[in-house]
Amino acid sequence: MSARPAFAPSLRRRLLLVLLIPLVCLAMLLGAGGAWFIHQVVEHANDRVLSGSTQAIAETLALEDGELTVDLPPAALGMLENADRDNVFYSVWHDRQLVTGYAELPPGAPSPVEDASGVSFRYGVVRGDPVRIAQVARQVPRLATPVYVQVAETLRTREAQQQNMLAALGGVEVALVAWVALLVWLALSWGLDPLAELKREVEARVGAAAADFRPLPVSKAPREVAPFVSAFNVLLAQLEGSVETTRRFTADASHQMRTPLAVLRAHLDSLTRHSSESLEGRAALADIEGAVRTLGRLLTQLIALARAEDQGQDVRGGVAFDLVETVAEVARERAPDALKAGLELAFERPDAAVPLNGEPILVHEMVANLLDNAIRYNRPGGAVTIRVVQGAEGARLEVEDDGPGIPQPERERVFERFYRMTRDARRDGSGLGLPIVRALAQRLGAEVRLDVGRNGSGLKATIQFPVTAEAQPVEA
Repeated sequence: MSARPAFAPSLRRRLLLVLLIPLVCLAMLLGAGGAWFIHQVVEHANDRVLSGSTQAIAETLALEDGELTVDLPPAALGMLENADRDNVFYSVWHDRQLVTGYAELPPGAPSPVEDASGVSFRYGVVRGDPVRIAQVARQVPRLATPVYVQVAETLRTREAQQQNMLAALGGVEVALVAWVALLVWLALSWGLDPLAELKREVEARVGAAAADFRPLPVSKAPREVAPFVSAFNVLLAQLEGSVETTRRFTADASHQMRTPLAVLRAHLDSLTRHSSESLEGRAALADIEGAVRTLGRLLTQLIALARAEDQGQDVRGGVAFDLVETVAEVARERAPDALKAGLELAFERPDAAVPLNGEPILVHEMVANLLDNAIRYNRPGGAVTIRVVQGAEGARLEVEDDGPGIPQPERERVFERFYRMTRDARRDGSGLGLPIVRALAQRLGAEVRLDVGRNGSGLKATIQFPVTAEAQPVEA
């Protein structure tokens, strides 16, 4: 088995990514929303304290002896004290004049009111530090213009609070994503267990002494994988058929080639003891030629049968061809053999072409074998007739002879490999012609049958081709 690539595709990893990527995106979205929410909560909480301090100072405003006075209560700024030692600044302004506080904190432009007490908030910079400023305007009796009170606080506490809360939120999200990833990984491992079981069953067959082509159990496969397992079982069946065809070919070849090889060995031994010009030598050469011819024909038919029985090929949807022209070509090729045997060869054909879909070379091989049998087993001076008929049930091919025929009980047995009738034991042949015809017919979706001839004697072999709606007319 080949080594798996370092970065081979992983179904578990792929599913994990598909599930976790949306989860991470959702966590990031929630993190952004949480950061905004934390900012609002921290701002609101600290602004309330800042607002209370500003209002506490504003409540002490008074006009005494014509002068504006401010009684700065200790609690007003004390409430802003914190462990982060934020700096606090305040100022009171009237008619653009500083009454008390820090001159670096002038009144700001009017801003939206953020609480019910009329306190507005803005950001600014005091002495180089960013600050949050609360401002309120108070109308003091007997003063025509309002008095502005401001309190500013640096942002260290707010930033520390936000960072702590964001860190906690981030930790919770990371822990949640990690926990979900672990659960998803365990769930995927559990969900993929049936695939692992199928894998183990296949691996168990790899080391077996004999090839095991039994189908994998579809019932144990998940619904989503069942079509793949079914297709794999079909592949196993095709592979088993190919292996069985190879085994039969090997067994048949070793069995059937023994006789001609024995003849070759015997006559070659005779040639070593006699001159090729002697009577024995010439007889040995003649027998060697016959044995070689028989061996060549046997090998040709064995290979043809092995190819015909290869179930891995489906040729019923092949090319369009004319059955009449294909049969006529075979008749022309076999005509000299018929004449040599003293037989009359006739070809009856329709006027128009007979279109078929498939492989013409397979039809050629079927007709050649049928015609060869009709010539080989016919009576001296007999006749062979080939017919091509186009009917409602599809195209039909008939090869008829007026020889001795085949009795009804043996018409099915002659399709068995190497089966030969007793009366034909002395005739030259291998018993493979009709099995080849049936195997080729099955690949083409055709049907082969044997009947008595039209005149009540001889044998008529019929090949009925299926109706092919897709076949297009072929010009003759």
